[in-house]
Amino acid sequence: MSEAVLDDATLVKVEEVLRAACGLTLAHSLRRSLETALARSAESRGLEPESFLRGLLRRDAQAVETFIEYAVIGETYFFRHPEHLRSLARLALPQAGPFFQVWSAGCASGEEPYSIAMALLAAGVPEGQFRVLATDVSGRALERARDGLYGPWSLRHIEPELERRFLEPRGEQLSVVAQVRRMVEFRRHNLATEPPPLSAPSAIFCRNVLIYFPPELVRRVLEHFVSVLAPGGLLFVSPAEVPLTNGLGLEAVDAEGSVALRVPPPGWTRPAPPTPRAVRDAATALRAAARALPPRPPPPVEPPPKPVVVAQAATPPVSALKDPMARAVDAARAGQFEEAEALAREAAKALVPEAYLLLAMVAEGRGELNGAVEAVRKALYLDPRLALGHATLVALYGRMDRPEDAERARQNALRALEGLDDEQPLRGVETMTAGGLRQALAPRTQSGWQGVR
Repeated sequence: MSEAVLDDATLVKVEEVLRAACGLTLAHSLRRSLETALARSAESRGLEPESFLRGLLRRDAQAVETFIEYAVIGETYFFRHPEHLRSLARLALPQAGPFFQVWSAGCASGEEPYSIAMALLAAGVPEGQFRVLATDVSGRALERARDGLYGPWSLRHIEPELERRFLEPRGEQLSVVAQVRRMVEFRRHNLATEPPPLSAPSAIFCRNVLIYFPPELVRRVLEHFVSVLAPGGLLFVSPAEVPLTNGLGLEAVDAEGSVALRVPPPGWTRPAPPTPRAVRDAATALRAAARALPPRPPPPVEPPPKPVVVAQAATPPVSALKDPMARAVDAARAGQFEEAEALAREAAKALVPEAYLLLAMVAEGRGELNGAVEAVRKALYLDPRLALGHATLVALYGRMDRPEDAERARQNALRALEGLDDEQPLRGVETMTAGGLRQALAPRTQSGWQGVR
């Protein structure tokens, strides 16, 4: 396809069509994917690219439908973020009532909803007690999901025992067994234009979908999720998307080191709610995604017991064997920030870069932005390729109204991510993958791509 067909102005118009149809908007770095999608769409219709493009820009229904099939990004695999699935199973086991509903929104080729069903069955949830509704805007992806045939790449993270139990050989691929298929219903649904397709689910999974939506659509979709979830229901999003849920009245709960969001159950009172704010720029998203820590609770009414007594009572004996950095992270997750700071300073004596990142978070929480920057610089002195360190500076410089320094830090973070697989866990205080950070760092605007120089 020639450059004349897909110049900058035309690409923006193409994305406007895509955004109007299903809400998708792409970062500048993903421009090539639209060019490829356009070429494949034209080929599937037996048309020249220029002819197909004219129909697409006229918003011909068939052309738009075909383009969506090739433009929607749906790379996934079985048991992605397994801590989410284990947390779901713990919720499902004691669930009262005859039915436990889960919605997998943006299910792509089906690995996620099948993983949900497998996790629930493996945990002992009876076959007739739950249902997984899996939806996607792409009919092509849903066809692949219903086929239930997968190769080694989709199965690279599944445990061997689960693979033997829930998948069976079919030629060179593996097929999802009938027991799992019965638990999953696939249905076409457009998150951008249609209301939720079910009521009162106990959990919603929508991971690595919201990052492709413009801010106003993100908010509307999340509000739909919150309105339809059952009281006490869980919302699972990717680590990079957690900050987008700020200000929706959700409770952050621990999911084995990751974060799940819960609709408060009846009678639950939120302690010291944070100021609601929508995350509308990459800097703010980076700050919360890198930390992903629950809000600090209000001070206790009664004086706390002596530190030694608290440590002995609140910490299981095995935790005494943890190194100071691991204990500092545990304390931070529990909202014990003074203890976290003391342990992080102890860990910093051993020149642990993550210790300085945690100290930076504590300083930022106090409003000491210069101190936070200094702590991050110490972390980067110890490990210049600490991507989450550079990303933290993006957020800090953004708050300090230093856009040139923020952009420099963003470029440094992207360089630190070069050569890393999207699923590579990054060094830092909280769990985040290289792919998640890349998405958070990608410049996006509400109307199209924003060039980076």
